[in-house]
Amino acid sequence: MFIIFVIEITVEAVTRTLNKNITMARNLKIRDLTLRDGQQSSFATRMSQAQVDRCLPFYKDANFYAMEVWGGAVPDSVMRYLNENPWTRLETIYKAVGKVSKLTALSRGRNLFGYAIESGLGIMRIFDALNDVDNVKSTIKYVKQYGGIADCAVCYTVDPKYPEPSFMQRLMGKKRPQPVFTDAYFLDKAKQMAALGADMITIKD
Repeated sequence: MFIIFVIEITVEAVTRTLNKNITMARNLKIRDLTLRDGQQSSFATRMSQAQVDRCLPFYKDANFYAMEVWGGAVPDSVMRYLNENPWTRLETIYKAVGKVSKLTALSRGRNLFGYAIESGLGIMRIFDALNDVDNVKSTIKYVKQYGGIADCAVCYTVDPKYPEPSFMQRLMGKKRPQPVFTDAYFLDKAKQMAALGADMITIKD
């Protein structure tokens, strides 16, 4: 079986306040995305339960901080194309590695996966493709309400490369558009998500 391992390196900064002195503790944690993004991107989420089961002992030994195993196309593809039960997949993975690694799902916008937390999901990676913070508000609320960890992702992008206005355009007052996706833009989105109760902030491509 051919698997491409997709690894996300997460540097989590934890802030603690003691006697008004703020100290920062940095921990390097590895989150494996193979069983969700790896197989979804490489071969259209067609890993069968039997193939997943063969990998699980290796995952247990790897001792990742977290493994992204659900969300995206996984539930739909497992039912539609493999004729398998997506809950069986999630619960089987949790039984094998749940005491070693936290299980993660990718959740777009207002999707609600509170029910999946009961089947073993620990972290919900929540994003909106346009960074519309209002679209992740309800998901953060219910993930936390059901005991999950809200991992809010800011989607990274860059501004288009606009051509320089011509001489005549400059005479007419036309200027190149100002950058939108600046450091300040991404920081503001992260602060908004933190204010809604995000337990961690990540950057998503």
